[in-house]
Amino acid sequence: MNRTVRKILHIIVDVLVVAVLIFSIITLIFALTSRASGGIPNLFGKSPIGVLTNSMHGDKPDSFDEGDLIICDKVNYGDVEYKVGDVVTFMQDLDGNGTQETVTHRIFKVNEDGTFQTKGDNNETYDQNPANSIVFPDLHDYDILAVYHGTRIPKVGGFINLLQTPTGFFWIILLPMILFFIYQAIRVIMNAMAYSKEKGAEQARKAVENADLTEEQKARAIAEYLAQQKSKESAAAQTEDSDGQLPKANAADGESDSVEEISE
Repeated sequence: MNRTVRKILHIIVDVLVVAVLIFSIITLIFALTSRASGGIPNLFGKSPIGVLTNSMHGDKPDSFDEGDLIICDKVNYGDVEYKVGDVVTFMQDLDGNGTQETVTHRIFKVNEDGTFQTKGDNNETYDQNPANSIVFPDLHDYDILAVYHGTRIPKVGGFINLLQTPTGFFWIILLPMILFFIYQAIRVIMNAMAYSKEKGAEQARKAVENADLTEEQKARAIAEYLAQQKSKESAAAQTEDSDGQLPKANAADGESDSVEEISE
């Protein structure tokens, strides 16, 4: 593999690592801010939320589909006066397993006591209707965590939701990072070996240049030294010497042998 190909591969790996690090940081921010913001992430007042169901599918400007990533505005209690038609995000136990999930539905009705009834654009009944298989309690304004105004990224929400699961985090974030560190360790070892070889060759060149030889003899001596080094490394990789130790290459010995052979 030539130097250009290796350089290109290193650049590709570095770019992938940066991408993985960015995703890792985003995932960590999502996890930390979700705990502090009632269950949804909060990035500078914006809440990116992955859509879990197709309940808001429709042809309205602010409709969205399952798997989309919607960007909502994070709200605090008392900051907004809600009205019919607003699309709001709140937390509900959708499947009765005790775990709260995010729900983003449209306000269908404002009750006389100031509470709200909500409905998915693609649902036949509103959320608080007893005929609904999952009946939500009347929604209070302090239950609303964010408001959606129509900004969405199609088909990205599923990936973001996957990143926030232990399985997704391992396969998409953790495993690539482990492989990267292994790759970097191999690169460090290979660079150290290459540096050691270059240093030995440089010492041999300096020794030959200081000897009383012609330019042709110096070139031959350096070539012979490098050939001896390569031969010794090949022998060391295949077998051990009679003492049970790997053969050692000595730059000074190689230099002395080469110079003596040329002198003869």
